[in-house]
Amino acid sequence: MTPIIIDCDPGIDDALALLLAAGSPAMDILAVTTVAGNRPAPVTARNARKIMDLAGRHAVPVYAGAERPFSGGEARCNLVHGVDGLGGVALASEREINAGHAASMLVQLLQERPAATVELVAMGPLTNLALAEMLAPGILRRARRLLVMGGALRVPGNVTPAAEFNFYADALAAHIVLGAQAELLLFPLDVTAKAIMSDAWIASIGALGSDSGRAAAAMLAAYAEQDPLLHDACPVAYLLEPALFAGEPCEIAVDWRAGPTDGQVLAHFAHSRGAAFAPNVVAMTGVHNADLLALVRNRIAALP
Repeated sequence: MTPIIIDCDPGIDDALALLLAAGSPAMDILAVTTVAGNRPAPVTARNARKIMDLAGRHAVPVYAGAERPFSGGEARCNLVHGVDGLGGVALASEREINAGHAASMLVQLLQERPAATVELVAMGPLTNLALAEMLAPGILRRARRLLVMGGALRVPGNVTPAAEFNFYADALAAHIVLGAQAELLLFPLDVTAKAIMSDAWIASIGALGSDSGRAAAAMLAAYAEQDPLLHDACPVAYLLEPALFAGEPCEIAVDWRAGPTDGQVLAHFAHSRGAAFAPNVVAMTGVHNADLLALVRNRIAALP
């Protein structure tokens, strides 16, 4: 089994990614950590707990994390996923959020496991990861890889013309994480915009007849009206089936200064940089969408 930690901000596409991980026996989910993003921090933590309980993964701990960006100020949340973050789909959970701050738990979990064994998947603003790196410099390099959903390289942003939401929500944190010199796989809008769900596929999830399938289909139906893309499922799916994706080395930096380009990614590929090319990520740019959809559906089918 592959030990993983998932840092997220549920959010409907985060919820689907959590269900994908929960339905995959090869994944040993050490913890789910949450951050303010799609909704405020208390909501995202509660949503993560609800999703793990829906999937029958009651023993997986959920730790709440940062309530505002690394640089301070109010959290930059949105309403794409509804006021509750789950598209109005009511899910119950009587379990409490685990004690401990997400950033501290990231440090602890990465320190107590052998180096280069834990996959760290980040599907929301990178505040918790940046805080962990500040608490214990070099800690992110102990992960086997960081798999980050965020950024827009050759395509426009989805929250401003320049920026993708996760990087815009905490651009300074993204800058810190990129500077941590960890092995990083990036899943920007360039690839997630190709991970497209159809109405028929969503209906097929509901037709599974399980509680997880019905809840997932209801959430996705609400979400697909505005953004029919499986953004956050991509890094989890990569861990399961890397051949679904195509990527290339890339040298990127994030504009973290306040202003119209806040959160914008400056990206260089080998052909544009020449001898000065110094890649710091592998950026995913292609995906076999039909196979991705089949993988997600098959793993949700394994859930209660």
